Amino acid sequence: MIKVLQIIDGSSFGGISKLMLDVSNNIGKDIKFDFLSATKIYNDWYNLDANRKSIKGKMLYNYRLFKFLKKHEYDVIHINSAVFLFSFQVVLIAKLVGIKKIIVHSHNSPYISKTRKIIIKLLNPIYRKMTDCHLTCSKEASKSLFTKTDDVVLIKNGVNISKFRYNESIRNKYRKELNVDDKVVYGHVGRIHKQKNHDFLIDLFYEIQKKNPNVSLMVVGTGEDEYKVRSKVKELSIDDKVLFLGFREDTNKLLFAMDVFLFPSVHEGLPVSIIEAQTSGLPVVVSNAITEDSHILDCFYKIDSFDLKKWIKKVETIKINNNRKDAYKKVIDRGYDIKDTAKQLEKIYKGLIR
Repeated sequence: MIKVLQIIDGSSFGGISKLMLDVSNNIGKDIKFDFLSATKIYNDWYNLDANRKSIKGKMLYNYRLFKFLKKHEYDVIHINSAVFLFSFQVVLIAKLVGIKKIIVHSHNSPYISKTRKIIIKLLNPIYRKMTDCHLTCSKEASKSLFTKTDDVVLIKNGVNISKFRYNESIRNKYRKELNVDDKVVYGHVGRIHKQKNHDFLIDLFYEIQKKNPNVSLMVVGTGEDEYKVRSKVKELSIDDKVLFLGFREDTNKLLFAMDVFLFPSVHEGLPVSIIEAQTSGLPVVVSNAITEDSHILDCFYKIDSFDLKKWIKKVETIKINNNRKDAYKKVIDRGYDIKDTAKQLEKIYKGLIR
């Protein structure tokens, strides 16, 4: 049995958490995952009860991580983060404790200041020597952790195909339950965080509903900016048209109920939610921050700026199409089946331990 600790960065359940949880449900039985997060974000996961937003919180996290790794034995630790300084500190602590095999995995491509670029460049040779395997979800995301990409392995963010394969009867049931069966439903799935740009999303929907009152917006997810976004929706007097659905286990069914998926992120790696949306056959409108690797269906539209007029114009041209049942086949053809992702990671773990 190979014991792997999945270290999750972030303070709420998001795409990375979901991806690795799906991997754990599809990987071989001779590999066992434990999950560790800074704060409680999912039942049955270990957490260090340390909010890393402050310097004190970060110091507490490092101290408790050291104690945790001293107490528990793992063959491999797999660090899931695109934040270099966080990842570097975790690697140092793991080395101090005596962890032999360390995987670092970039899932995002955040904005990196000039100062941080210099730090990454200076520390990268040491970082690479201390780690055994370097993974990324896209070419863009690899730049967050690595200055050289010759040995960085691309791991596609696979999805559970059977779960997200379009089902019209479920669509009809959910639309009726949510009281949107006669409306055009726009949707977004993701952490309510400045990275996901909910502020722009609400502005966009506000303009859309002015032209067509018979619309609704589903916001699926939670996060630190939720109160701020809810307040904006109330101020604009569109709270009767915006459904805040929180963290959901039935995201697939909500995607079936949607008509158009909106994703105006400021920066990204390769969002799992966009692959899931396309698996369900949804038209997707995304920002220029989204990598072309996410482009699977013909009804994938990328806007090159955050110009509201451009977004509105594009959204208005989209035809609602419920002939979505075969979309999943294209996703499989592009290699985004979670089973393939799990097999690839399984091979890596076994290669490190052999």
